[in-house]
Amino acid sequence: MNTDETYKVGIYLRLSKDEAKDRESASIANQREYIWDYIKENQLTYVDEYVDDGFSGGNFDRDDFNRMIRDIESKRINMVITKDLSRLGRDHIETGYYAERYFPEHRIRYVARGDRYDSLDPNSHNILMKFAYNDMYIQDISQKIIEILNTKKKNGLFMGGIAPYGYKRDIANDKHNLIIDEEVKDIVIRIFEMFNNGIGIQAICNTFTDEKIPIPSVYQNQTRGNKSSTFGIWKSKTIENILTNPTYMGDLTQRREKKVSYKSKKRVRTNKSEWIIAKGKCPAIVDKETFETAQNIYNKNKNRSQNSHEYLFRGFLYCKECGHTISINEYKWKSKGKEVVRHTCYCNYYKKYTRYNVCTPHKIDYDELEKEVLKDIKKMCKKYLKTNNFENLLKNNDKTLKLQYNLEMKKARIENEIKVQNACIDKALNDFYKEEITKEIYTRQYNLINDNIKRMIDETKEIDNQLQLLKGKATKDDSKYTKIIQDYLELKKPTKKLLSSLIDKIEIDENSKVKIYYKIKPLF
Repeated sequence: MNTDETYKVGIYLRLSKDEAKDRESASIANQREYIWDYIKENQLTYVDEYVDDGFSGGNFDRDDFNRMIRDIESKRINMVITKDLSRLGRDHIETGYYAERYFPEHRIRYVARGDRYDSLDPNSHNILMKFAYNDMYIQDISQKIIEILNTKKKNGLFMGGIAPYGYKRDIANDKHNLIIDEEVKDIVIRIFEMFNNGIGIQAICNTFTDEKIPIPSVYQNQTRGNKSSTFGIWKSKTIENILTNPTYMGDLTQRREKKVSYKSKKRVRTNKSEWIIAKGKCPAIVDKETFETAQNIYNKNKNRSQNSHEYLFRGFLYCKECGHTISINEYKWKSKGKEVVRHTCYCNYYKKYTRYNVCTPHKIDYDELEKEVLKDIKKMCKKYLKTNNFENLLKNNDKTLKLQYNLEMKKARIENEIKVQNACIDKALNDFYKEEITKEIYTRQYNLINDNIKRMIDETKEIDNQLQLLKGKATKDDSKYTKIIQDYLELKKPTKKLLSSLIDKIEIDENSKVKIYYKIKPLF
């Protein structure tokens, strides 16, 4: 194309690692030669070359690309040439931004020779579809890589960058296998022991920080030869990650985090349903019983504030009428110059949806409740240990019963949620009759809520199917319950670990009557 303007050319060359293996034609040398033929044919003025070798087209944070942008800003160059559009980038949004907005705004002529695109030529092919194709290509490649990695993870190969704290790669034999790191193994064991014996996560953090135990990141640097005089401050998230990772009981667990998109480096935590767990594929640091006890305690206390009062039965309390949890609230006031503190229980569902009258307060004094429940457990332990019936009954401890109970509670919560959603429909209809909302808004709300109700009804049906399958199943443990009872009776105030071994839940009805559900088949 003929033009009177003098163009100062910067040629941009890019090659990703994957392309270097599979596409000889895409090599840096071939790109350079292809572009130089164009420069000579059109008698253009060459200024500089920008090369990003080993950079993905979906990532625009590239060293020489950024250098090229700086040269554009300083007006050192006013023309950019690439072999084709994909060399500039494969993300169609960002690539389109540079080709269709940034370059024109900075009066940059852009040529992608292989795609016959020249920003000065109004007859150039429409590039929007090309950008979209390039973006689809990198998305497809990214998905294929993820699938390959996930397959390897399912087969028990460790594909992470850094081994979990307490482990290291078996470099001598197979870098995709984990072995126990004897240097810090005891720290991991200690975390589980402290937590299972009632020591809170923040207290564990404070203890390790005070003892100047290096945090995992500092320890990793030390193993790489980067010595440091600092130890770091242990954070609660670090302890939580260890306590909830099945890897520590021998089930190699990966994909606990993932990128939010193939276009972003940001990582987010995944749901448990997305974890990839290869059972028995790495050595265990703690036994299964220790790990499951920690999960039981953690799940009962994960929503509590770090600075809240230590309530022994937090997480065990449930509303009989609606199946939701019972919260414990602290109230303080002055009376005759002295501070009075009271801990009171309330139904969480009632507190959240008071206006819909879906439940009642279930108000009860926590301190009195704790005293009476402990008294009842001790009485029951003594009675059945003496007659030997309690031990025999506990031997029928059934994980299936626990799962059955959880499903029943989930069904109760869903059924109550359906009531709330129906109440919302009634309210929307009432607002429509009062002409506070239009018919269109009411119809939209009704359809949205009704679809949600249908989904929840389907979910309850699925729960009913699961409950039917669970009937009659049982697993037994014939060894540990006598010791659990004796340990309980020896303590003035038992730990959460002991309580988790004895009871599933404590149910409170609207008349403040309390019922304890033990980890045995229904009897009491």
